[in-house]
Amino acid sequence: MKENFIHVCFVVDKSGSMYSSKNDVIGGFKKVIDEQKALKEGQCSVSLFTFNGAVREDYLGRDVHEINGLDDYEPGGMTAMNDGIGTAIDRVGEWLRDMPESERPEQNLIVIMTDGEENSSHKYTLARVKEMIQHQTEKYSWRFMYIGTDITTTKDADDLGIRMSAYSSRSNYGQSYDIINSATCAYRMSKGISTASKLANMDCSLAADADALTAATETELGVKIK
Repeated sequence: MKENFIHVCFVVDKSGSMYSSKNDVIGGFKKVIDEQKALKEGQCSVSLFTFNGAVREDYLGRDVHEINGLDDYEPGGMTAMNDGIGTAIDRVGEWLRDMPESERPEQNLIVIMTDGEENSSHKYTLARVKEMIQHQTEKYSWRFMYIGTDITTTKDADDLGIRMSAYSSRSNYGQSYDIINSATCAYRMSKGISTASKLANMDCSLAADADALTAATETELGVKIK
């Protein structure tokens, strides 16, 4: 595996309820891409899957320097979240399997971004997706991050077995992308230490930023997210 090479897979909700966040999704994604392009240390590739009533693979394992943004993001339809996550895990697994081990990224970070509950998957069940997440986490040390927008409960993340989650309001949604950007930078810049230490650095970055965003959202909304 290539040292300090991280692959970030975005699984982004494109259902109708995301329409009011459209510009924030596009702008936040572009900010991550631009800042990862500017970083000289390490290497980054990106996959993008979007879901509404169906799942779309926008690209798989593309070098960050070959990506411009998310200009064709047009929300509408239902929320097939289980299908989106399950499809992404399977396709990333196939991509890695077909790649020489010496060329594979050292770490995979899967980011699920949504504002609503599952309501239209037909290929993957919740139980199956949870099992897939557990397998990739325990066997291959993949990291999964659930980012909920305008959600006041951790139920979806808990039901999926995802330990790391963050919650934003509509007004601070753009900060969700800052969490991913900081964690990815932390991994790429962690040279001269073990893979376990790099993971620990990334986990600390994810947890600290996620807690801060969630606390700010709780204060804004006047609720305790649990």
